[in-house]
Amino acid sequence: MYRIIGADQKEYGPITADQLRQWIAEGRVNAHTKVLTEGATVWKTAGELNEFATALPGGAPPAPLAPIQMAPAGPKSNPMALWAMITGIFSLLCCQILGPLPLVLGIVALSQIKHDPHQTGSGFAIAGIVLGVLSLVLLAIGILLMVSFPQCLPNFQNLANSFPQ
Repeated sequence: MYRIIGADQKEYGPITADQLRQWIAEGRVNAHTKVLTEGATVWKTAGELNEFATALPGGAPPAPLAPIQMAPAGPKSNPMALWAMITGIFSLLCCQILGPLPLVLGIVALSQIKHDPHQTGSGFAIAGIVLGVLSLVLLAIGILLMVSFPQCLPNFQNLANSFPQ
């Protein structure tokens, strides 16, 4: 026994195999019509059921498709290289004392990328190294200026205190 879903999206049946063959001959059922066989839980198309292959226009059902071959995964970006760049940006913009962190992350990431040809991200690692060096240079310049001109520090404090709170 079979059930079908018609073109009007209504369910019909149960019907016999002979009745279903007659509906195919009348054009009421085609290869794309959804059919539920007795005892099954999954709807299939009439074209997927071998017992109706000869009754459907086109004769026998097409051969089953070969399984889809998944393409090998492309190169993966090294996460440490990305973190080198992110921490480099952070250290340059607001916290120069973190300058060594992107340096270390970038150097380790470059080493990992060199040893594993499936990893990418050397640009991120290099950017992290450059930003880390720049933040350390800015930190050194700031320390040098504070040591060279100690009288400027109270002026900055007075300036900060002059803003309304």
